[in-house]
Amino acid sequence: MHVPLSARRPLGITALTAIAAVFVALALGLLPRAGAQPTSRLQVVTSTGVFADMIQRVGGDRVDTFSIVPAGADPHTFQPTPRDIQRASTANVAVWNGLELDEVAERAVSALDLPALTTVTLSDGIEPLGTADGDDEAGTEAEHGHGHVGGNPHMWLDPTLAMRYVQQIRDGLSTADPANAAAYEQNATRYLAEIAELDAYALRAIEVIPIERRKLVTFHDAFPYLARHLGFEMVGVVLKSPGREPSAQEVVELVNEIQAHAIPTVYTEPQFNARILELAARDAGVQVRSLYSDALDDQVTSYLDLMRYNVDSLVEGLR
Repeated sequence: MHVPLSARRPLGITALTAIAAVFVALALGLLPRAGAQPTSRLQVVTSTGVFADMIQRVGGDRVDTFSIVPAGADPHTFQPTPRDIQRASTANVAVWNGLELDEVAERAVSALDLPALTTVTLSDGIEPLGTADGDDEAGTEAEHGHGHVGGNPHMWLDPTLAMRYVQQIRDGLSTADPANAAAYEQNATRYLAEIAELDAYALRAIEVIPIERRKLVTFHDAFPYLARHLGFEMVGVVLKSPGREPSAQEVVELVNEIQAHAIPTVYTEPQFNARILELAARDAGVQVRSLYSDALDDQVTSYLDLMRYNVDSLVEGLR
């Protein structure tokens, strides 16, 4: 199952830099020679640790998964190194989120032109928030200005959509390795049950938060799917588009929104320098906590950990 890259906007500097790494790897002799013996495990390349964790849970000991973006880095801007390209060149399967979240990594792997590569796009078949026909109960892309063409990509922060991701991974691994399809099906079924249990925990836990306090101010526009699923209102976002700093007037307006809505807590993310939001919170007299979106670290090492942390942080900050 090879899914060709869809039509995209012209290459930016980050994408060109990533593709240049392919040629550097070739020049340095880092890519494997033709005829090299493959390993017995399916080799899977993806962008972030969140997806690598999902893939490993479905693939088990039958796959080796490589995440191009390291722990704590931002997938929007991270530049693959020649050694990242070397590792990716052995892949049988590539798993991307789509909606431009991992465009740089995707283009770098595409430039390798691996003939037998199975490509899986996790967001395929899911209507993104922010499209003209999308039902955005948590706030439209026009309101929050997310910089991704086609909609907000952070679908996995809704556990019910994360379950769709797991099914996509199961199907992709089974297509690339049909001999082990039964094992992938069994692993996916077990993992889906764990995500469903997590979702039930989340829906129970937030019941202690009064309806009028279920309002979110975040640094990065990563949480509309989580907000929609759990019944929160997105009130404000600091970093409305990757690489675009807010103006002084926007910060003032954010402080006013925080105070007008009597929001007790605003949320940063560990991979970002959120000094602007911290200053706004100080001016508004509220506390700062963190949420995780697409980056794992030593404290949060799996998708299930990430979601439990987020639910607990919301409850502690808003109840």
